[in-house]
Amino acid sequence: MFIGIDFGTTYSQVSTIFLDQPQMLLNPGEYGIPSVFYYDRECGILIGQDALDAGQGEAAVNMVSDVKMAILSGKSFTLDGRTFSAKEIVCEIYKALVSKAVQVARKRSIDEEIEGMVITVPAKFGMQEKHLIAEAARECMENRSLPVRAVVKEPVAAAIAYYQSQMEDNKYILVYDLGGGTCDTALVRADSSCAEHYTVEASDMVRRGGRDWDRELAGYITENIEKKSGITIVGNPGFEEKVRRAAVSVKHDLSDPGKTRAMARVELNGRIYTVPVTRAVFDERTKPLLEETFECLQELYDAHKDRCNIEEIICVGGSSNMLQVEEGLVERFPDCRIRLYEPEHAVVNGAAFYANMPETNVLRDVVSLSYGQATNTHYGYPDNRVIISNILKKGAVLPASAYKTYTPVEDNQKYVSFRVYESDYTDEEYDYYGSDKRLIGTVTLDLPPDSPRSLELTCRIGLDSDGFLKVEASEPSGKKVKSSFKLQAL
Repeated sequence: MFIGIDFGTTYSQVSTIFLDQPQMLLNPGEYGIPSVFYYDRECGILIGQDALDAGQGEAAVNMVSDVKMAILSGKSFTLDGRTFSAKEIVCEIYKALVSKAVQVARKRSIDEEIEGMVITVPAKFGMQEKHLIAEAARECMENRSLPVRAVVKEPVAAAIAYYQSQMEDNKYILVYDLGGGTCDTALVRADSSCAEHYTVEASDMVRRGGRDWDRELAGYITENIEKKSGITIVGNPGFEEKVRRAAVSVKHDLSDPGKTRAMARVELNGRIYTVPVTRAVFDERTKPLLEETFECLQELYDAHKDRCNIEEIICVGGSSNMLQVEEGLVERFPDCRIRLYEPEHAVVNGAAFYANMPETNVLRDVVSLSYGQATNTHYGYPDNRVIISNILKKGAVLPASAYKTYTPVEDNQKYVSFRVYESDYTDEEYDYYGSDKRLIGTVTLDLPPDSPRSLELTCRIGLDSDGFLKVEASEPSGKKVKSSFKLQAL
């Protein structure tokens, strides 16, 4: 059995294909496993709903509910005197998902042996973030390592699920994936006559998701309760968690077409405080968030509408259930058909479809970010400028590679090394001191003994089909030299 896993900001899900149909490997009535981690010395580690139940009131300080969005910062979490890295927490959530998959598969008489998985990541997660999630997935089984067949962008997985049920050749769809922490977009073409059945023309992401809507709504509820009660909520983890849960409940209520008003109820110090929230207030408070996600989609649409016949936009991701999403897209894109396609399950089912394909080379994706190296006066820039020279550019088709020549700066040098940076820049060169770049690691090329400074090494720098960096280098004779890429720790 091959499984697909969607590690989400709010919920994580696991699915497989059984009798040619996607099967959620969850118990009846379960939406997913909450991506929540809890620890205290008495209970130990708890995941999912158990973690949510334990992390109420003052115990909220021992709960982590935003690990996916905290990965990039390299943040660690100290809970009841014990420190956990983001990778450890992600690994524990994967363990819970795999364990759940085995249990549910056994109940349904599905082969319980898991042979491998496909995992999903946001469209523009950087290499460090993807690497952490992929490593956590590989290590989630204590006794053996499960093979990760592929790492697929979330909106691309949703497109695969869509095309499985509605396959049309030479058809383009625009995917709007509003999840808990990110809004991912992608333009995907399907054509069964090509070796690659699915071609990603472009993808993008903005770090806005349902959690931002929750925070905005929680702010409104907090303002009203603090004003009427005199109680200080901000800075009290237990009170803040109660308000957050009330905000989520109100958001779900207002996603019901039959409701135009919901009531937030929050218990503080033994008294219940109520705050009415109308849909008009909710929409007005969150309109800037919605517009930010629409701009991400609009840029993709505008860049390709003249070349590609984009007739349909599919909305996926749990947060797409908010009524303002479909209403806003209909108004903004009048020439496109707007469809909600399995918002909660499209991503994980697409991953499951892909995991169960005989070959995983039917998808052609593109590089989401550019990769370059720092260059200074040693490489011929006399004005002491420090720049980044792009080696592999955003938009290149994966797998992608480029060749660069490197020489030592002195005789008998032992190695040549350079740092690799990740950015959105697509120019040949850009200023090193620009803020929109990120150091992701260091490439080291070991030199043969007694190498002269005239020695030229040819280095092949590539990204594999999952977007992970690979390097190899050789002498002019063709003899390989030892090369390595060390990922920068988060």
